[in-house]
Amino acid sequence: MAGMNSQIPVLGACFILLASCSGLWNAANRSSLETDVAQVLSIDPAEVSMQCAMVDTTRTGYCVLPADETQVDAWARSLGLSPRRASLSDGESVPPLASEGPVGCLDAGRSGAVEGQPAYWIGARPTSLALGSGGQFEYLLLIFDPAAAQACVQVSYAYG
Repeated sequence: MAGMNSQIPVLGACFILLASCSGLWNAANRSSLETDVAQVLSIDPAEVSMQCAMVDTTRTGYCVLPADETQVDAWARSLGLSPRRASLSDGESVPPLASEGPVGCLDAGRSGAVEGQPAYWIGARPTSLALGSGGQFEYLLLIFDPAAAQACVQVSYAYG
């Protein structure tokens, strides 16, 4: 029994490290995410208030920012985004839902209402999502909430 008691602090330390990984990952990558999303959207992050976060310890992140219909339409045209209506019950309308679940922009608790909102999508590492750093986004999902005058942009960094 004495051996078991000596393992409790070690197990406790492991739990604390695991619990803090997501927060550390988010803190370490949030600034790069903000810079990269701003670059793809051709906006100045100093002029546009963006709230960005990574999704757990994945390559996926999202940013919520103010937007109006004119701005969203301009982004959709310049990036070649495909329009749709967001439906959490239809994985075709919001493709990341099928593989990642309702996280990031698809988590109504984080980004606001999702169901029925105008949404835009592009995937398969398009050249419009290439980054100045040499990296690239695998996909971009944009969900627009006209009533809140905000957009949520979800991206996933491509491997390699």
